[in-house]
Parts: sequence; structure tokens; C-alpha cells
Amino acid sequence: MKRKHIYSILVISSFVFGTVSCNANGNVPSDLFTLPDFYNKTLKEAKLEVGTNILFETENVPTSELIEGRILSYANDLKAGDKVEKGTRVKVKVAKRSETAVSIDNEIVNYVNQINFITGPKGINSELLLNAGAGGTDLGIPFELPDKKMMLLYGDTFSGQNMQGFWNSNFMAITEDKNLSDGLTFSDVVTTDNGMIKPFFQGNHQKGNENDPSVEVTKIPTGGISIGDDTYIFYMSIRYWGVAGSWNVNYNECLKATDNTYKNWLPVSTLRWTENDLYYAGQIYPFNNPKDPSNIYFVSIPGGRNNGSVMFRVNKDKFENRSEYEYLVGKSTWVKGDEGMSMLNQNPYYIMTPGVSEPSIMYSEYLDKFIYSTLKGSAIVFGISENVEGPYKEIHQVLKGNDFPTLYGGFIHPNFTDSNGQRLYVQLSQWTPIYNTSLVEVVLK
Repeated sequence: MKRKHIYSILVISSFVFGTVSCNANGNVPSDLFTLPDFYNKTLKEAKLEVGTNILFETENVPTSELIEGRILSYANDLKAGDKVEKGTRVKVKVAKRSETAVSIDNEIVNYVNQINFITGPKGINSELLLNAGAGGTDLGIPFELPDKKMMLLYGDTFSGQNMQGFWNSNFMAITEDKNLSDGLTFSDVVTTDNGMIKPFFQGNHQKGNENDPSVEVTKIPTGGISIGDDTYIFYMSIRYWGVAGSWNVNYNECLKATDNTYKNWLPVSTLRWTENDLYYAGQIYPFNNPKDPSNIYFVSIPGGRNNGSVMFRVNKDKFENRSEYEYLVGKSTWVKGDEGMSMLNQNPYYIMTPGVSEPSIMYSEYLDKFIYSTLKGSAIVFGISENVEGPYKEIHQVLKGNDFPTLYGGFIHPNFTDSNGQRLYVQLSQWTPIYNTSLVEVVLK
């Protein structure tokens, strides 16, 4: 009788234990709360999600992994999925801007921070580039390839530091990096058969002559675009380097890749703009406009950094036919072909007033506006407009020469953003003493 009684107790105990275990693995007891995954959410969003179930304490962590104010993780060895008693105070680690970040006093930018160098001996790609003969370079103009990888177009490149060693007029790098918070890593560079960087088109490297358009010093990229399976690069032929910020351009020409190795390019015979054709087509930057996806748009400036910017466009299906290009000659006034170019030569319609340098432009979903990035004076600025045609009169200083000496470039692209577009990654060049490029995060308000 006694043994049966003990056996019954064991069965009942086993049943009760099994029920409790099931609750622990299934439905959470009413006095426990399962910690959600808050990664990359704001503290406000997290508080709305948990209500009164838990209370928050915060630990600020300087980082560029996430923008300031976003939750990185739980602290004290807690993690998403753990169960705590309701009403518990839970500590979360919250991203704080890096110690090197610079606050910006304007209406759209919160802070900026140089993440690291992209090129050069201190760059994240130093081993790859030095082995390929690229010790010092500039620009790094990004655009998307047909396979959704990104190509970066670099300018005059030297095998050694301080513009010493073998001189290539340009080179191309390719990246598949989708997380730029720790830098921009290349997956490849376009090389010759012996593994050295291969220009898309080498310049003549002649001694410059200000007045002789038959002379060429170098060929510098100004932009790139892909349409379907075709890839194009625009470059300027420079005949003379003048005083700082001044140079003369023979023409701007479009090249087309012969295949997806990007080792060989051929001129598009119909797409060349000389100074006589259109003085303001020295530096041409093409881009996609999501508000008008049937057309490719262009912003363009003459040689140097002292003039204003004009705009033109063409239907994607007619991209290689220059006679189909339309030029913006006045507010919402587009004129096709030679007539449009002639009107701009006689009376330029600036979408951004002088001076403009190394232009790049993109539509920002975060701002619901277009951003025109360029060097003005000693600062990289963002010109803002609700309309792609501008004018870009709302100007905000973003990167200042005091913080980034001898800066220029400042290239942006919609693929180089995160945090729903609140953070942009800018490719910045510095002339001296480093002559290389770096990646800078720009966090909008």
C-alpha cells in the first residue's frame, strides 16, 4: 500500500513538472516577459514596443556601427529572447557618435565622422591596391553595375606616395560591400594580365598647353551609369592644369564596356562634347532620377571649379544618340540637340550657381528631396531641392576644410546610405599631404 502511494505521488509530481516545463518552453508565465530584438531601433521605438513590461537603463557606446541613438544590444549578458520578470530594469547599449565625430550646425546635418581611409597605405584596401600599383589616388566616383555591384572610378593614380612613381590616368575598383559602417572594402580592381591596375583609357601624359586642344595631359573620370546590360563611363580630356581649382578640358567623352570584365572600353562615337559644342560639358555626371525613370539625367560643369552647373537629359532607349539629348535652358524649359547647346552657350541656365566642383547628385528618400554634393569654397556642401531641376539654392555646409584639410570630391550615391537614408557615406579626397580617399559618414537630422 505504501509503495503504491509513493508511485502515485511520483506520477503526479512528474505531471506537474511537465506542465511547468511546458509553460517555460511555450507560453510565458504572466509574470515573465520575453526580451524583443531592438537592434537598430531608437529608444523611443523600444519603449513603445514594451510598454510597462520593463524599464530601460542606457549605456552609451561610441561607435559608427549604428547612428547615434540606435540600440546596439542588451547589456549584462542579456540577449533578445531571454525572459525577465516584468517591471525589471534592463540595461541596453545605445550607439553614441564616435569620439572623432564633428557636430554640424545647420538644418539638415547632425554630425559627420571620418570612418577610415579607402585608399593609400593606411586604407582598408591597402594590400590589394599596393600590390596592384596604386599607392596614391583621388576621386572614387560610385555607380551601380548591371549585376548590382558598385564600381568606383578613381583619377590620376601613382604607384608611390606623394604623386611619385608610375603614373596611371585612372583606375576602376569594384565592391560588393553592403555594410559601410566599418569602411568600404573592395572585392576587386580591374587589372592587366600581370595584375597591375588597368586604366579604362590612358591619358597621353604630354606637357600641358593652355591653348592647344591637340595636347592632352590626362584623362579623368567624371561619372558612370549602367543601362540594362550596358555600362558607360564619362571622362574629361585635360590639356592644361592651371592654378589651384582651374584646368582646361578638350572634351568630355563617353566610353562603353565591351564585356563584364571591364578591361576594355570603346568610345561611343556619337557621345563627345567639345568646348565648342557645349562649354559647360567639361565634367559630365550621369544619374538615375526615380521621379522620371525613363530618362537618364546629367549635371555638368566646365573644367575647373569656378563655374556654375547646367543640366540635360535623354531617354534611356536613345542614350547613344546625342541629337536626342534635351538641355535645360530655363525653368522647366527643355530644348533638344544643337539648339539647346547653343542656347546654353549663349546664356547658361544654372541649376547651381558658381562655383561648382566634382558634382554628384541623388534623390534622398529620407529628405524626400534631391541632394547635390559639391565643393564650394573650402567646404563640401549639399544643395537641396524638391525638384531635380533645382535651382539648388538651399546650401548646407557638410565637410569643412578646417576638419578635413585640402578636401575635394565628396561623392554620394543612393546605394551608399543606410538607416532608411538618414546616414550617407561620402567619398572624400584630400590633396596633400596624403593624396588619397576616405569614407565619411554624414548623419542627417
